[in-house]
Amino acid sequence: MIDDVVPDVLDLHEEPFSIAARQWLAAAPADLPVVMYTAQNIDKRYPPPFAGYERDAYRRVSALYACSRQAASVARGKGFAGSIEVLPLGYDPALFRPGEQSAEDDELVLALFGRLVPEKGVQDAVRVLARLSEVRPARLLVVGTGPEEQRARDLVKERGLADWVSIEPWRSADELAALYRRAHVVLVPSVPTHTWTEQFGRVIVEAQASGAVVAGYSTGSIPEVAGDAAVLVEAGDADALADGVVRLVADPDDYTRRRTLGIALCVDSTWGRVAERQRELYARVAQGDIPRTELPRSPRNRRAAARAEFGPTAPTRGGTRPFALPLLRRGGPPAALLGAAIDCALEVRARLPRS
Repeated sequence: MIDDVVPDVLDLHEEPFSIAARQWLAAAPADLPVVMYTAQNIDKRYPPPFAGYERDAYRRVSALYACSRQAASVARGKGFAGSIEVLPLGYDPALFRPGEQSAEDDELVLALFGRLVPEKGVQDAVRVLARLSEVRPARLLVVGTGPEEQRARDLVKERGLADWVSIEPWRSADELAALYRRAHVVLVPSVPTHTWTEQFGRVIVEAQASGAVVAGYSTGSIPEVAGDAAVLVEAGDADALADGVVRLVADPDDYTRRRTLGIALCVDSTWGRVAERQRELYARVAQGDIPRTELPRSPRNRRAAARAEFGPTAPTRGGTRPFALPLLRRGGPPAALLGAAIDCALEVRARLPRS
């Protein structure tokens, strides 16, 4: 397939440790420049053969485009010496444009968009509404589906908020954009787990582009993406988040300042701007204009150099480097044999004659 197309650059929108990336790299001609995507912002440990896949990809790939500085820091700290470009996830400005939100509106709309899973904090969003409704007429709009929906509905009923909360399934892009423009505050109360934290949060740029102010937890890449326009508090502190939202809407000048700053911040995240930077990266890679960074041999020193260049990686709930596939780790020797079998099968596949 690659031989038929004869590309100037191969772009693998896959993580370096993935089987899909391994297969594509095995099929690619040795002289074909390759760039790869990464969003992994936690410095995870991978079992065989995935750790080997990652090391091989780092040696083969010319450049990575990471969606956050945290993800860039992970890759550099693990030994990737090529070029790293931090490229945000984008939005369509024709769809997501500012509404007419004001902190002085008669009724305030809080909104949460996304998967309804425990780590996305939908129950904390209900708690924020309960606190805000004590001082201002307000309602909460939740758009998404998932296993946390029923628990959220139970909490809404327990708090007597049924008339002020709407939980709706996912919508089309046009409908979502219209809902964003209704929202005064978009909540991003994501909490980290032992193996996951927010990798980017596209909802942040969509909300800011729509004129809403983002309020949430200072976890993962949320502070990096939302910037000073957002109201952020310590992860899991729903009371502090509720107090922050109450103070925000009680101060029209601060609300307008954050709203205006958010609209300005997301200008560089339009798909058009992201595409320009992506094209510039392709051009540099195709021309071979990609210097290699001299990295320390010591893993500890590499990670220190990565922090100096890009900042720290994202912390997890446990505060340590998590093992990415605990089920494989607990599996012992059979898991190792399975990994070896996968690796062997891929190598055989790569060596088969191409028809």
